[in-house]
Amino acid sequence: MTRCLNMTLALFLAVIGTAVAQNSASRAGDSPEASRPAPTPIAAVASDEDTTAEAALLNSINQSRQQAGIAPVRIDASLQEAARLHARRMASSSRLEHQFPGEPSLLHRIAGVSSLPLDRVGENIANVGCAADAHDLLMHSPPHRANILDAGFNTAGIAALWSHGRLFIVQDFGHATQSYSAREISQRVGQALGQARAAEGLPELAPFTPAHLDEAACTLAKEDHPNARLIATAYTNRKVVTYTQSNPGILPQGALNLLENPNLRHYAVGSCYARSAAYPTGIYWVAILLY
Repeated sequence: MTRCLNMTLALFLAVIGTAVAQNSASRAGDSPEASRPAPTPIAAVASDEDTTAEAALLNSINQSRQQAGIAPVRIDASLQEAARLHARRMASSSRLEHQFPGEPSLLHRIAGVSSLPLDRVGENIANVGCAADAHDLLMHSPPHRANILDAGFNTAGIAALWSHGRLFIVQDFGHATQSYSAREISQRVGQALGQARAAEGLPELAPFTPAHLDEAACTLAKEDHPNARLIATAYTNRKVVTYTQSNPGILPQGALNLLENPNLRHYAVGSCYARSAAYPTGIYWVAILLY
């Protein structure tokens, strides 16, 4: 069997953090759902792109994941384009880099062509002389193997381009999160609040609906910080919890602490899905009012 005796590898992994802020507050939350950005049109396949190698790499990745008892990744066209654009940069410069001078970071690079809501991304890059053994060689590199077998990833884009007799490979992995409507977020947060109260032996809180609370949550995204004071100035005599989450039903510790108050009777939830500099692939911005 022909072996790829000359191969260069590199990888990158990023997890989008969850920010939390909480504050006692100071008047009144409607529920317009924030729209996600439209996907960027996908460019035509380059003439030097090896689609056979790409398909083989995907098949090998999912075979390895199946053998490890891990769900397969699915190819996403926008992640494929992100991988393709970076592979072209590497091929044109004959260098392996996760970020070239003037090029956005991996998260921003993906966000520039993808509307996927992602809370984790990772990248393997490689430079090989033949395609046949590329996957086997990646699997023998522990950090690259970790990306391939990461159960947290559920989607991927794979690019393989030839240049001067070398195959430049980019594997972009991501975890695409579930999409929720404002009503679904309110329900999930309400359930979490009820469970937290029950754990403390306290009565369930009743929901109320103040005006423009979803819009207020969107102001947090504009400020790029879940600052409870931004909400508190508009809602008097309320305790306020603000946070960011890809899964809005996971409450921050600030909310759990406040929920121990036996005098609380009501809650309201405002939310906004938005992208920002801190969260280029998007996240849910949530505001909870308690009184």
